[in-house]
Amino acid sequence: AVVSTQSTGENSYWKLADFVVPHSSELIYEEADQLLYTATMFKKTLEAFKHNARERKFIVRDFTFSRTVIEQQKLEVTNMERAKNKAYPPLIKWLKGNFSEAFLNWTHVKALRLFTESVLRYGLPATFMTAILEPNKKSEKKLREKLTSLYGNLDKNAADSTDLGDIPAMFLTGDYYPYVYFDVNTAFVDNAREF
Repeated sequence: AVVSTQSTGENSYWKLADFVVPHSSELIYEEADQLLYTATMFKKTLEAFKHNARERKFIVRDFTFSRTVIEQQKLEVTNMERAKNKAYPPLIKWLKGNFSEAFLNWTHVKALRLFTESVLRYGLPATFMTAILEPNKKSEKKLREKLTSLYGNLDKNAADSTDLGDIPAMFLTGDYYPYVYFDVNTAFVDNAREF
C-alpha cells in the first residue's frame, strides 16, 4: 500500500479487514511525502481491504512475486550501471571542454541584459560603467549604502520604492536600486572542483 507520511498506515493497516496478518507490514520504500508498505492477508479479504484502504486514502496495488521478473530487473539495473559508468568519463571530458564556451555565452547574455537595463533606465547615449563586485556577507549592506549615496542622484525613483509601476525596466525583480544590479550565482564554479 502507498501511504501518505501524515497518515498512520503502519499501525492501523491490519484493522482494515478480517484475516490480515498483524505486524506483517514492512516499509519497502520512502519518498518525500509517500511511504510504500507491504501487507499480508488471505485472498478472500483483499477486496474488503482495498475498499477500506481507499476510504482512508491509502492506495493499494497488487504485487505478484515472480523470481524471473526480479532477476530481469536486477540484470537491467546492472546493465544500466555499467552503461552509466562507461558513458560517465567521456561526458565529464566533454563538459570540461565545453564549460568555458557555455560560461562565456552566459556572461555575454548578462552583459546584454545589463546594457538593455541601463539604456531603459538612463536613456541614450549609453555612458555607464560596469563593475563586478563580490563583497563579504558582513560588508554587503555597507557597500549598498555607499553605492546608493554615490549614484542616488541618477534615479529619483529609487528613493521612493513604494511605487515601482512607472520605472522603465525589462527585468524588474526583487529590490530596486538607483544603479543597475544583478545577482550572479557562481556556485557551480566551486562545485566543479568535485569532478
